[in-house]
Amino acid sequence: MKLNRALLTNGISKTFEDNVDFSSNQFDPTHIKSIPNCHVVVTATDFETILHIDLKIEATVIGVCSYSLEDVELKLNINDSIDITDDEEDVDNYFEKDVIIDLDPYILGILLANIPVKIVKKGAKLPQNGSGYRVINEEDYFKEKEKETDPRWAKLDSVKIFDD
Repeated sequence: MKLNRALLTNGISKTFEDNVDFSSNQFDPTHIKSIPNCHVVVTATDFETILHIDLKIEATVIGVCSYSLEDVELKLNINDSIDITDDEEDVDNYFEKDVIIDLDPYILGILLANIPVKIVKKGAKLPQNGSGYRVINEEDYFKEKEKETDPRWAKLDSVKIFDD
């Protein structure tokens, strides 16, 4: 979604609406597979040096269940805002020197920030045991580790240094 700053009048808000296509973006396949649809409503207000943008984002995200590795569809409704400036010295706002501003990277950043780190499909449960592995809690794990001997030093246990 591109926004032409020259179309805005100083101090007057203008609303734009569009669907943003993220089909060509590559995501981490172990967390987010795709963003099949994303609808954005932008309300932009130009204040000479600052361009204030309110974003209403409705998106569908296909994520991966942390337990079962199955696809999970997430519906996101996000309200956020960003401030853009053309002043390089301003460190509090995003800098854009051009009159035409591509909002896609900002929208994608807001979307990714609102996706949970751990996605769990409804009804999914952690596996308990399987072939070659078992699930235990942290306390039991540390108890077992205390009892284990390091195999690199096990041979030294049979060596007698002193005669009794």
